[in-house]
Formats: sequence, C-alpha cells, structure tokens
Amino acid sequence: FTEMPTDNFVESSFWNFDALFQPQQHPARDQHDTFFLQDPAEAVELPPGYAAKVKKVHAQGGYGSQGYKYDWRAEEARKNLLRTHTTSASARALYRLARQEKFTPVKYFSIDRVFRNESLDATHLAEFHQVEGVVADRGLTLGHLMGTLRQFFTKMGITQLRFKPAYNPYTEPSMEVFSYHEGLKKWVEVGNSGVFRP
Repeated sequence: FTEMPTDNFVESSFWNFDALFQPQQHPARDQHDTFFLQDPAEAVELPPGYAAKVKKVHAQGGYGSQGYKYDWRAEEARKNLLRTHTTSASARALYRLARQEKFTPVKYFSIDRVFRNESLDATHLAEFHQVEGVVADRGLTLGHLMGTLRQFFTKMGITQLRFKPAYNPYTEPSMEVFSYHEGLKKWVEVGNSGVFRP
C-alpha cells in the first residue's frame, strides 16, 4: 500500500460530497454534521471536465445509475468545509488514477484527521482520525474486499468479525464491519466499507 496525500483539512463540497455522489440535499451536508468555512467560503474552481461529468450523473444518471434527478448546482459544490472523511482524498486519488494514459492497479491508504459537527459525548468527538484504504484493479469483487478487511483486522488482533449490509451513497455494495468485544460482551462496529461505484 502507498500512502495517499491527505494534507488538506479544508476541502470543497465537490471532493467531500459531490465526487462521491452524495446528493446535494443529503442531511449530512447541513450545519449539524459539517463545519462550513466562512473565509474562504468557496473553492476557486472545480475540475472543469470532471465537474460536468459529476453533474450529469447526479442529475441524469449514468454508469448503471438513474441519478438523483435534481438540478445539481456548482455553487453548492464550491462550498469549503473541514473534511468530514478522508474519502475525499480517495476521490482525488482515483481521479488522478483515471486520468493516467494507461491504467495501473494501485493500493492506497491514509490515516488522518477528519471533523464532524457532533454533539460531544463518550462516543462522539468533533475531531477524530480515520483509517482509509483503497484498492483499484479490474475484476475485484466483494469477496476480495472482505478478505482484505479480514486480513487488516487480524493483523491488529481483531479476529471475530461480522459483515453487515449497509448504505453509503458512494459505494455499492456497502458493509459495516463488527467485532465482538470481550470486555463489553457485545458486537461493536469497527469499520465501514464498500465497492466504489464506477
């Protein structure tokens, strides 16, 4: 695995949400989950050709999706925020990979800070670290993802795992990963995952 660049805590809504096909009216974008910036409030520009493709998939669909059937707005995509996940770095990395002349399989990882406008309690903080991994190749399946996750957690000593179907706007299929916690005597969520949509 090669480390992805994750050195930008400030991200545009385009890379944090739109490029991952999270609809612009999704509740996670509102002030309750996201720290929006006032200065600079907007990204200077969006990647021109790619933004047009993202807009089309949101509004009309494509790649097997029917889209969200709404009027996608560049003004919404330009809003700057403190990134809510490092998956925005994955979106940028996959964009760079797609622009290469010849496709090369890759494995990326990152460990970095993310920010959520959460009510603070014993299980929620406004700032935390996210571990992220991306494998890009042809012919990968959900079984490959499950095997990679099992190996990752096993190397950390977490061996009792369960996978549960979940919903993520940017992956299909998606899964939550649970492990049995001996001290708590219950299954706890230890991760989220999925296969990126084309």
